[in-house]
Amino acid sequence: MQIFWKGQSCFQIIATPEKNNPVKIVIDPFSEDTGLRVPKLEADVLLITHNHTDHNNIKGVEGNPFLIQGPGEYEVKEVYVKGIPSFHDEKEGKEKGENTIYIIEVEDLKICHLGDLGQKELTEEQVEGIGEIDVLMMPVGGVYTI
Repeated sequence: MQIFWKGQSCFQIIATPEKNNPVKIVIDPFSEDTGLRVPKLEADVLLITHNHTDHNNIKGVEGNPFLIQGPGEYEVKEVYVKGIPSFHDEKEGKEKGENTIYIIEVEDLKICHLGDLGQKELTEEQVEGIGEIDVLMMPVGGVYTI
């Protein structure tokens, strides 16, 4: 498995769950509105954590990917994905905006991408849903991130 950070919250994972049959997974492709150069991306599976331009540039991803845009359980090309609902930000104890935490299981590894999580802490349900993981991708710095 190869994991590439493409900038912002965007990652590309190339896994080979079956011999000689790689699967490309892209998470949170960003648009040019961020001021960053948009990388060339191709995917079989595309995950969008929330609907902001710095995380949802679907048109910037080549191929014909299976699109996942929210909570639920999915299995595509021997890749298991679970989306867990969370919040993008908290202001004065009030939760605003939706975000999806993704758990990706492939090649006997469990990867967690927190998206643009802005909660002060995870709920018990979220912690249980995430479980034990091998790789954690989490937002740091900025205004609404950890």
